[in-house]
Amino acid sequence: MNTTGEQATVLAPSPGLNNNPATPHASRGGRLRRWTSRHPVPAFLVLAFCIACPAMSLPILAEHGVIPSGWMPQLAGLNTERIASIVLVFGALLPASLWVTWAAEGRPGVRALVTRMFRWRIGPRWWLLILAGLPILTIAFAVLLGDSLKPVDIEPLVVGQLFGLLVNLLLINMWEETAWTGIVQTRLERRHGLATAALLTAVPFALAHMPLHFIGDFTVESLVAALVALLIVCTIVRLMIGVFLRGARDSILAVALLHTVFNRSNNDEGLVAGLVEGDARKLGGLLAVLVLTAAVAFVARRNLGRPYRLLLDLAAATSSTRSVSTDKDQT
Repeated sequence: MNTTGEQATVLAPSPGLNNNPATPHASRGGRLRRWTSRHPVPAFLVLAFCIACPAMSLPILAEHGVIPSGWMPQLAGLNTERIASIVLVFGALLPASLWVTWAAEGRPGVRALVTRMFRWRIGPRWWLLILAGLPILTIAFAVLLGDSLKPVDIEPLVVGQLFGLLVNLLLINMWEETAWTGIVQTRLERRHGLATAALLTAVPFALAHMPLHFIGDFTVESLVAALVALLIVCTIVRLMIGVFLRGARDSILAVALLHTVFNRSNNDEGLVAGLVEGDARKLGGLLAVLVLTAAVAFVARRNLGRPYRLLLDLAAATSSTRSVSTDKDQT
């Protein structure tokens, strides 16, 4: 792991990142584009939720028989929750992310975002920690809390879990974190710092998951309980992602994989459920997140402040500017 964490000096906002709305790019385009450029996070949230809420309601209403369900794809493993999640990601979050980035930062901003989405050179120890940290800690806490290990055939379990991990990453979490990490949390970090940005991001992040709790039977009480649980869990998860983002060189790919590993360490189809018998694994999963986040925060402690966020932004802006210059030279 890169734990040196150079002491970054406070940097002026870089011109390609639209920290200052009075940039040349912000002054171009129509009224909506100018407003988006000045208020990228509110613009993203308004656009994403205005699309997501009615779009996600369609498969949920179809499941409850309110509207016909014949239009829904009947594919193996593609249940209502997955359909609604895919609609959320590809119908709302990803288009809103690209629009806001283009409106606020232009083509250099889109290039910088795409670079972060596919950044994989973060060091093998970070990848190992992302892949194995949560499952190992979750299993350990679950056993300590009273659960027992199951006898399993390891080879098919590992193959199945790796396949499920890859599908979830490529189908949902990669693009989900492009929005929540790449657009919302990163921009909030520039103004408020890591911890406050994580807390602020957790609220819309939790609300975006609320429609999934209308699937199946529900009551007002169950919805209130789900919202409270979501706010707690999402706050913890956004803090974890914010900390890992600093250690993993601002890689959206890394935190998207971490998000996928978290989901599969806690759901009924994941690795921990396949290895552990009992009900303590849910609590074990939350304890695992807290311990892992604290450990990584200690290791990367020099990189957690706002100066390092501005340093990462400057590096991204410089890289995208070089790419534009190279393209112009080639033409």
